[in-house]
Order: sequence, then C-alpha cells, then structure tokens
Amino acid sequence: MCSPLKRLAAQDNPAPELPEFEVASVKPVVPNVPHRVGVRVYPGGRVVISTLSLKALIATAFRLPYWQISGGDAWIEKDEYDVEAKPAERLRPNIKDLRYTVFGIEDEHLREMLQALLIDRFQLKFHRETKAGDVYMLLRNGKTLGLRPTETPSTGADPSADRSSFGGIGYVGGRWSVSATAMPQLARFASDHVLYAPVLDRTGLSGSFDYKQRQLDLEPNYGDNSDSFLRLIPELGLKLERSKGSVEIFVIDHAAKPSPN
Repeated sequence: MCSPLKRLAAQDNPAPELPEFEVASVKPVVPNVPHRVGVRVYPGGRVVISTLSLKALIATAFRLPYWQISGGDAWIEKDEYDVEAKPAERLRPNIKDLRYTVFGIEDEHLREMLQALLIDRFQLKFHRETKAGDVYMLLRNGKTLGLRPTETPSTGADPSADRSSFGGIGYVGGRWSVSATAMPQLARFASDHVLYAPVLDRTGLSGSFDYKQRQLDLEPNYGDNSDSFLRLIPELGLKLERSKGSVEIFVIDHAAKPSPN
C-alpha cells in the first residue's frame, strides 16, 4: 500500500552550495529584559534579527509559514536568539532588494546566506515531504474590485531602497487595513495566518493595492481574527475556493544549540 506522504530525498535533489555571510554572530537572548522583535536589513545587506526562535529563523530563511515546519525538540520553538550578519564586499552587488517585514527578508541571496548560517551554527539537518491536502485559490469574485491601486511616488527613487514602500496587512481598532500589498502577498498572509494551508494567487491582478475596511467589527477579536479576515475577502472583490493538491512540509531532522560566539 502506497503512503500518501512522499519524502524528497536529499541524494535525489542535491542542494547547491549556498553563499555565506562574511561575519555573523548568533547569541541567546538575555531573559527578562525588553527586546525588539523581528528583522531589519540595512544598506550593504547587513542583517540584524532580534528575539527569534530557531523555528522563526527557519521560517524567515526558507520563506515558510509556521504551519509548514514540523519536527525538532521543544527548544527549537522556545529558545530565542539575536543574529547579526554582514555579507562580504564581493557579494554585495548581488543583493538587489533591501525590503523586509517583521519576519521576512525579500532578497533571495540574503535568505540563502541565512540558510547557510543556520545549517552551520545550529547543525541544522532537514528534509521535505509532500502530502495531499487542502489548497486554496484566491480569485476575483465577479463583483466590483474594492481594492485601489497604490499610488507610486514620482520621485524616481529606487523602491527597493525605500522600506516604507513595502506595505502590509494589519488589524487595528477592529478594522483591517491593506497597504501597498500585491496579490501574492495577500495570498501568503491568508496562508500563513488564517487558513494554514497553501493559497495560490489566481486573481490575475498585478501591482500593489490599498484598502481600509469600511465598517468596524462590532466585536473585535484580537486573539483570533481569522473569521473577520474571511469576511473581508468578498469586500475586496475576491473569493477563496478550496481544492485538493500537494502540500509540502519542511521536516527538521536535527538541530543543536549554537556554541557561544
């Protein structure tokens, strides 16, 4: 009997050699002291990551949602680390995108360097598996589009250098706000934080969009606002259709706490 789970063997898919940071430090967070949380990327590609667990670092480096990562000991999700790293001068021309979010790095080369760092310092070993599961399609619903195109500054500046041009999705004061968000980003937000399953952008919409929810939620739920987000989707002129497809899982086989540096 064939298992619905398929392991992607490393020997069948040899990983290419990853670029590495020239200088990097990984330090456990000092407990009971206020800390900043999240990612920052500076000109030249210097990366500073504060107060993230190894699981969160994996999510950032491999561009994965939490639900897609499994395996490992409890400390992988509990213990938190500060990371500071700088690429070599010769690699900096390859870094084209300085945009970032709290848990995301847009530049592929910087993410590959972070992958190499985790593999080295945490002795990270992993494999990927695929299984059949729910997959959602983000589509137009045939009604008037509620989103409006983001106004692009006419300064001629490089948008990749302007971190403020990389918007986001937030829920504040019982109201959803969408700013400078492309449809793949909206699909990823729904995947990561609402449906915990792959969401594929099939809207055919290009560019970035803005939106502010017209009516406040009468009973805001800040602990779990997934129902509110799902009610917002039709308001945007979109819909989510559930289907079946392949779901990839990132499985941690081994990790060790890093040595002091």
